[in-house]
Amino acid sequence: MTKCIEALAPVGTKVKFESERCRYTIQAANDRFAILTKPFNAQKTYLYTIADLERGWRGACNLIFGLPCDVNTPEGAAEALAMIERGKMGVSTRNCVPLSPEEASALRAQEASDGHS
Repeated sequence: MTKCIEALAPVGTKVKFESERCRYTIQAANDRFAILTKPFNAQKTYLYTIADLERGWRGACNLIFGLPCDVNTPEGAAEALAMIERGKMGVSTRNCVPLSPEEASALRAQEASDGHS
């Protein structure tokens, strides 16, 4: 997969992954990473994934005890994204899933067509 230098789609955008039934919502994003969540109603909680467009995969965080914050809100996801940017956390390679070209393009910014910056 080629490197993506473009901005990602805005917070709140719904993204459908091929291997998933329900769509994920982007909670936070920068030029390389997006943190997405979807409801997991059976447990009254949520599932999350972190997409890395530069490497072309998505997965959970690489911390032993999981996320240190609630990424189901934009504020918590922004905190987790800041940890990724500082190198304190990353995407685990243990159970990562490759992003298809269609999934990667769905994550890319739609701002040019929306007229936002």
